Order: sequence, then C-alpha cells, then structure tokens
Amino acid sequence: MKNQITVIFILLLSGVILTGLTFNEPETKDSLDLPTIMRLIYMDIQTINEGIYTENFALIEQGAAAINEHPPLSDETTALVKKTLGDRMPAFGQYDKLVHDTADSLKHAAADHDMERVLEKYQIIQQGCVSCHLSFRNEITRARITAE
Repeated sequence: MKNQITVIFILLLSGVILTGLTFNEPETKDSLDLPTIMRLIYMDIQTINEGIYTENFALIEQGAAAINEHPPLSDETTALVKKTLGDRMPAFGQYDKLVHDTADSLKHAAADHDMERVLEKYQIIQQGCVSCHLSFRNEITRARITAE
C-alpha cells in the first residue's frame, strides 16, 4: 500500500511538472496575428467581467493590464491592415489607442477599488472594441482570407 501511494505521488508530481513545462505561456512580446490578439483580448475581457461580477479588483486589474500590454501585431498583419484600410488606417489606430489608454485607466481604477470608475472605463473599452469591429472587421477578415 505504501509503495502504491509513493508511485501515485510520483506520477502526480511528474504530471504537474510536465504540465507546467509544456503549457506555460511565453513571457516574450513576440508579435502575433490579429485574430490571435483579438482572442487574447477577448479572454482578458472575460477576466474583467469575472472581476466585476465578483468584485475582485485584482482580476479587473489583471485583465486591464493584459489588454494594455498585449503583444504587437506581426509585420505581415500590420502590412495587410495598412494595405486594406489605406487612408482609414489612422481611424483604426485611434480605436487602438482609445482601448489601450482606457485599459490603463481601468487598471488604475481597479487598483483604487473604484467600481464606478471601473464600470465607466469598461464601457468605453467595450464601445471602442465594438465600434472598431463594426468599422473594419469584415473588410480585414476578407482581406486576410484572400491573402491566404
């Protein structure tokens, strides 16, 4: 019996170690494509949602910081977006800046445990994301599919 417990313990420990080594996210700022960044931001939004609904300011702060600090667009994606949007690229950049700046403000509001400001900043982020998607998403998606 003692040997079985030891074997089970070693297997569990090995599994934990291997899982940690295999699934850790890289800590680098490698560039990513736009859909991957959007999925990461979506997960960050979900973190903020959970933080708001559970009044967990640390989660809100974590999600907001992750939005503000996401990896940059890859050179290929940047070129595709610039080519697709042309002279409308500054508007795309304004939405990006709005979301990043507001995510930083949201992080500070969460650090201050100011739920009213958190909700105000969160609404601005949501509106910025939705407005950008309405303005550019379909066009960029079509261009991406065509380029593949």
